[in-house]
Amino acid sequence: MKKVLIIFGSIILILLAAAFIIPIAFKDQIKASIDKALAESVDADIVWDVEDFNISLFKNFPNATANLNNFGVLNHAPFEGQLLFAVQQFEVEVDLFSLFGDQIKIEGIKLHRPEVFIKVLEDGRTNYDIAISDSTAVEASQDTTTAAYNIGIDHWEINDGHVVYDDKSLPFKLEIKELNHNGSGDFTQDIFDLTTYTSADSVTVDFDGTEYITDKHLEIDAILSISDEYSKYTFKENTVKVNDFALSFKGFLALLDDGSIDMDLTYGTKENTFKSLLSLVPGVYTESFNDIQTEGTLAFDGGVKGLYDSLSMPAFNLNMKVNDALFKYPDLPNAVKNINMDLAVANTDGVIDNTVVDLKQLHLEFGANPFDAKLLLKNLYNYDMEANVKGSLNLEELSKMFPMEGMAIKGSFNVDMSASGVYDSVKQIIPSIDATMSMKNGYVKTSEFPYALENLGFDASITDPTGKMKDFKAVVQNFKMVMDGQPFEAAMIVSNLDNYTWDVSAKGGVDLEKITKVFPLEGMELTGKINADLKTAGNMAELEAERYQNLPTSGKVSVESFTYKDAELPYDVTISNAAVSFDPQKMKIDNFKGTVGKSDMAITGSVSNYIGYMFGDNQTIEGAMNFNSNLLDLNEFMEEDEDPAPAVGEEEASYGVIQVPENIDFVLHSNIKTVKVMDMDITNAKGDIIVRNGIANLSDLKFNLLGGAFAVNGDYNAKDINDPKYNFSLDINKLSIQKAFQTFSIVQTYAPVAKTVNGDVSTDFKISGSLDKEMMPKMETVNGSGVLEVLQASMKDSKIVKGITSLTKLNNTDQVTLKDVMMSIKIEDGKLKVEPFDVKLGDYTTNISGTTGLGGGINYNVKMDVPAGKLGTQFNSLISQYSGSSASSGSTIPINIGIGGTFDDPKATLISSEQKEQVKNAVKEKAKEEVKDAAADLLDKVKDEKAKEVIGNILGNKKSDSTKKEDSKVDFEKAKEEAKDKIKDLFKRKDK
Repeated sequence: MKKVLIIFGSIILILLAAAFIIPIAFKDQIKASIDKALAESVDADIVWDVEDFNISLFKNFPNATANLNNFGVLNHAPFEGQLLFAVQQFEVEVDLFSLFGDQIKIEGIKLHRPEVFIKVLEDGRTNYDIAISDSTAVEASQDTTTAAYNIGIDHWEINDGHVVYDDKSLPFKLEIKELNHNGSGDFTQDIFDLTTYTSADSVTVDFDGTEYITDKHLEIDAILSISDEYSKYTFKENTVKVNDFALSFKGFLALLDDGSIDMDLTYGTKENTFKSLLSLVPGVYTESFNDIQTEGTLAFDGGVKGLYDSLSMPAFNLNMKVNDALFKYPDLPNAVKNINMDLAVANTDGVIDNTVVDLKQLHLEFGANPFDAKLLLKNLYNYDMEANVKGSLNLEELSKMFPMEGMAIKGSFNVDMSASGVYDSVKQIIPSIDATMSMKNGYVKTSEFPYALENLGFDASITDPTGKMKDFKAVVQNFKMVMDGQPFEAAMIVSNLDNYTWDVSAKGGVDLEKITKVFPLEGMELTGKINADLKTAGNMAELEAERYQNLPTSGKVSVESFTYKDAELPYDVTISNAAVSFDPQKMKIDNFKGTVGKSDMAITGSVSNYIGYMFGDNQTIEGAMNFNSNLLDLNEFMEEDEDPAPAVGEEEASYGVIQVPENIDFVLHSNIKTVKVMDMDITNAKGDIIVRNGIANLSDLKFNLLGGAFAVNGDYNAKDINDPKYNFSLDINKLSIQKAFQTFSIVQTYAPVAKTVNGDVSTDFKISGSLDKEMMPKMETVNGSGVLEVLQASMKDSKIVKGITSLTKLNNTDQVTLKDVMMSIKIEDGKLKVEPFDVKLGDYTTNISGTTGLGGGINYNVKMDVPAGKLGTQFNSLISQYSGSSASSGSTIPINIGIGGTFDDPKATLISSEQKEQVKNAVKEKAKEEVKDAAADLLDKVKDEKAKEVIGNILGNKKSDSTKKEDSKVDFEKAKEEAKDKIKDLFKRKDK
């Protein structure tokens, strides 16, 4: 027995040890297996670490518990690098013994702080469609012999979740913050109840750009009956609560095989108090909501029935009634009372255009001031309507009903409006309208600013008794206000929508800072004073016919101390002073002085046809301006790309091609002391910029840049936005070669040798070509020609020079000198072509010509005269072919070297065919000279005339038969010996 206990105890210890050791020892293998399985089944990047993975057999024994922290799923294209799902902690609890049966039982699933981002593109592609299709899986599912496993889930839980559903195809967006959810259900059964509880601190619903629900608190407590293989969901006990507004549902949702949803639902309020409806009003549902006093009853119900898919919607209806309601804030003396509403929305066929909205009654009383409205909207395609609105508001009494901390308002506002008929843009009819509005003795003041908006008032009316466009008329009279003692008045009449007719006037001053203190602009700051005295009248027929003399427009506008700041702009805009005057033909800028960021500007000039440009179609605005500036910093207008590098498959953000509008005809006479663009400073810029017919012309634009003086004429043409072109004539004097290389991509591409050259260059150059979408030159389209003049420059540490010296033994060649060099160059067919020009390579005059290719390849010829003693092995070998020996050190040999490869990796070679001919000629000439020198030495010793004649003939370059053969080899020493022998023979004959 003792042995049995020992054996049994040992087994237990081994099992316990294994329970501890196996999850740790096999972590890497488990991770590898999981990664492999995911890679084979999921088209996404799975991010997790084995150190964040843990398996325990003891935490919930006899259940096995797996924990995975910091787990995430990142999408592939077209959602490259975007997060689909992430969770801070993911826990799964499995019944250990169920793994050995035919039913796997999951006791619990917990997700802590999950982040879910579901996206649907306009074309229907979704970011959650990440499963890899597997034919073997399909075959396995068709194999009836494969064992079937059931999975049961006891419960699940989500804590502090964040969910975003963004569907561009609808377009619809749902965002849920601080989501908490738990549920349970036996998924192993054919029919079972799913019990869930869900809460969220913030729910926002946006449809087609309009937020219908904003930051609402949500609670859902529901029991759903699930049947028909998880395709039918029947609502049993349930409550959906938005803020304090609670609904319950009855009916079912069924998921059909074709992807549509069949539904038959009814809903209604579980409570019938008006206060629950009030909780949905923005700004009301706060911590003090429970203290609001309310009365009145609410009836709310409706239903949805039919099929929902991409082509159709179910029929629906909604009914809401409020009876004898009121509400009153606890700290305010007056209530909004006698609130009654009767609203019905119905759609009987699922066609959204056939929706009928019937607001039978809306009545509220703001103190002693009633407000009533009715609306019958019969459809949503031509908006056949009957509408009435009538009310009076004492604004001062509103402050006794609604919290308005820090704001005081006064005045009397009245509205009386009725509309009847349809809106049809094709038939050009609108509902008949009879509306009046007025404001008397208006007053607005905030605690943040000491000045009030006072004496605010207007009388306005809109009428159209027939519903015809031509009978429409809107009138605003007696508009006035006073701000800090400064009055402003305006009036407007707009009529006849078939031929827009207007009569507008405005007079007075506005202090923008004071206005924005009364009516704050979020993220924006305005200051300054605007004074105006303007009148304009006319109609579109006169405007379109360009009969501007029939459009009386006159007046003046002045601006003082204007500033504009915006949180989204990196610079401020100021106008110290400006004055503009108007007449029907032109707008004259008498003066304008201001700044944009660091840039200052002063402008005078005039603009013509401004009325036609603003109101007409394809009208051209014309003008001439004088533009003066001490500093124009263009870098401030270039947005820095703060976004990370684009993901694979995505295009990099681009500003695109700047297209010049074709309906602008402007001449800008500019005088700018300094222009900053990127890392360049352009100074003393003067000239004309002419914008006309969609082309920007530069006319005699002169400026200084990179130490040189520029004069530019030419144009920029982007009429074809896919192929913008430039065509310029450049007159440049003393431009730094080094700075030109560092700045201009064309120099970097076609003249990379400039990288090693120090000095200045002058040129008269013409250049043209196309630009890419980044507004950079397309190198393959560049064409240009001109003459480059280098007065003095040098080049050091050039690999090309090293290539030449590898074939010679030249000294002092580490520096190339260019002085008074004139280079004729041409760019065409993707090549820079250089005509022959001379430079000094150390002490040696060198002639260079050749081409540089678009791909960086070079093909240059280098010609120079080199002392024979400085020739390399290759040259001496060539000379010995024709002379029988090496050249003497005192002789000079012309050499011809070819430079290929690239500027960074040049290849220097002897040009054989030309070099052979040059060596032959040089050897012959050298032989003649040496014979002459030897004979001349002897001639001095000869007295006999006959001998002198013979020697003279030799010195006169009479050739022997052997020297006449072009292909024969020349031997300097042999020639000299023969000459000596002839002279000796001559003396011998004389002695005889």
